[in-house]
Amino acid sequence: MCDFESLHYTLKDELLNLYKEADTPRPRVKITSLKSGKLCGLANLAKIILYFEREGYVVVLNKDDNYTEWEIQIEPGILDLLFGYG
Repeated sequence: MCDFESLHYTLKDELLNLYKEADTPRPRVKITSLKSGKLCGLANLAKIILYFEREGYVVVLNKDDNYTEWEIQIEPGILDLLFGYG
């Protein structure tokens, strides 16, 4: 069973780090390159990504494809998690 709270925290931290280190205001990353996927598997990671998308932190660019092929665009709203708004 997946610990969604830990997965949420780990993914949040990973996305914030990717955003802070990026050379572009809307960096993109493939779901398979996210280290947090190792915590609970890609299917559960996709669930949390969809939650983050609903909150405006990310956009799944190719959501119609299989989730293992998803490309995620990190939105500036991810900073809400850093500043305590989310």
